[in-house]
Amino acid sequence: MLTKDEKIGETVIDLENRFLSRYGACCGLPQSYCLSGVNRWRDQLKPSQLLVRLCERRYYRRPVYKQDRVFFRGHEYTATDLDDAKPPNPHLGPLVERLSLLILRRQGLVPEHVETRPLLSPLQPDIEQGRLQLWVDVFPKSQGPPGPPFNITPRKAKRFYLRCIIWNTSDVILDDVSLTGEKMSDIYIKGWLHGHEDNKQKTDVHYRSLGGEGNFNWRFLFPFHYLPAEQLCTIDRKVR
Repeated sequence: MLTKDEKIGETVIDLENRFLSRYGACCGLPQSYCLSGVNRWRDQLKPSQLLVRLCERRYYRRPVYKQDRVFFRGHEYTATDLDDAKPPNPHLGPLVERLSLLILRRQGLVPEHVETRPLLSPLQPDIEQGRLQLWVDVFPKSQGPPGPPFNITPRKAKRFYLRCIIWNTSDVILDDVSLTGEKMSDIYIKGWLHGHEDNKQKTDVHYRSLGGEGNFNWRFLFPFHYLPAEQLCTIDRKVR
């Protein structure tokens, strides 16, 4: 119903306000200082340089850097203050920089985050026309080139197969009665993955079991898509 150039909604970002903000809104602080990998540091200055600039702006005494510790405003920061995962992450940078980042994150600066901004139309300013998710980084030319851009395309799930072998059953409850009056049951196994109920599979039937035992040697094969980094399975469904 709309032409391709029709304005549906808009949002306005005050870049000057972010650049002059005292809370470091130019580039959000990540949780870790990585020199490589998907979370590579992208600010123009290292955490130690940012900390020195913060002290100059707030008239704090400059931090004192030692080989494995940082002294800042009467407090000593060491490796024990970091909540590092074990085994050590090979992408992490020097300890002094990670401690500087820890101090910066405790100074009320803007953390790294994804903004969700409402899209508004001038014709209906009180009604949201949708939302836009983004983040904005401002890199002053006076501080040199910014870090290299990185690809934020979502990872695609890989296809996996789950094999489930049904060998035998025992002690199955006998619900039926045979013509001779003995308790019996026709045994079979049905299985499916949660979220994939449309792909239910079942074995052949072990007829007239009198002791609750069944012999199958049957294999279920369930295909699914899995994201190893997120440790999540994905399910594709059509939106009606």
